[in-house]
Amino acid sequence: MIAYFDTETFDHIYKKVGCSSADVANLRKAIYGRQLSIRLSIHTLEEILLGRKASPQALTAQIKLTLSLASSRTLVKPSVQLVLDDIRGYAAEGESARPFLAGETQNTVAEGIAGLIESDGEELEEDFLAVLQQVRQERHRFAAVLEYARQAAGASSKSGPAQAAFEQYLDAAALPVLEAWAELAGVQAGCRERGLDGLLRIRTLRVSLGAAFAGSRAQDAPGPADLTVVHHAVAAAAVAQLYVSDSAANRDLFARLPVAGLDVATLPEFLQRI
Repeated sequence: MIAYFDTETFDHIYKKVGCSSADVANLRKAIYGRQLSIRLSIHTLEEILLGRKASPQALTAQIKLTLSLASSRTLVKPSVQLVLDDIRGYAAEGESARPFLAGETQNTVAEGIAGLIESDGEELEEDFLAVLQQVRQERHRFAAVLEYARQAAGASSKSGPAQAAFEQYLDAAALPVLEAWAELAGVQAGCRERGLDGLLRIRTLRVSLGAAFAGSRAQDAPGPADLTVVHHAVAAAAVAQLYVSDSAANRDLFARLPVAGLDVATLPEFLQRI
């Protein structure tokens, strides 16, 4: 099984909220036995390290715990990059792009983590800090992209189906948003040639649009989503079979917008499964 933990889940494990030391030991056993693999987003490192709500030593301890559960060698890209790269991948090949950081950015992160641990949290290398700050900006940019989609859906809702189910509403309202996103990705012509509706089969895009359209007038729509935290759900859609989150809003979204091959569970529910 491949699972994705959001930052809050890693924080709950570190603070033993909803779990025990025995649960963490069982979790490690499943990972070392290759029954389970946990994916880690660059957003999680950014949120932990730039949040800096703990002492350097406590931050280092939290990072060490996080990296003992999830490898930093397969870091998931920032979510706005995931979405735009998946649109480009669809235009070029008809499928999603590779979801992991690569090249110089990945090397900078690896070196930054090593330096942070060596200094017991006292030093954050300049290049690593610059990457994390850029990731934070990308997170804000992603929220703005989703807000645009929300406003566009709201503007078109008067002409949409009045009593449509949420999935039907999403399919009807998505096309103008997808066309705008394809233009933003620089591949509008390629996406039109393949068919814009085909983008809805890509999980990162379906989750992004589902979050943006939550709170719509569709008869079974989930409540409005907090667009500042949707990046974790999108990262999970890119890489995992199970998204572990203690957010009730996330569970509501996934319950009303089924995504093929992706389930959602709270941390206690997940620990019971393994």
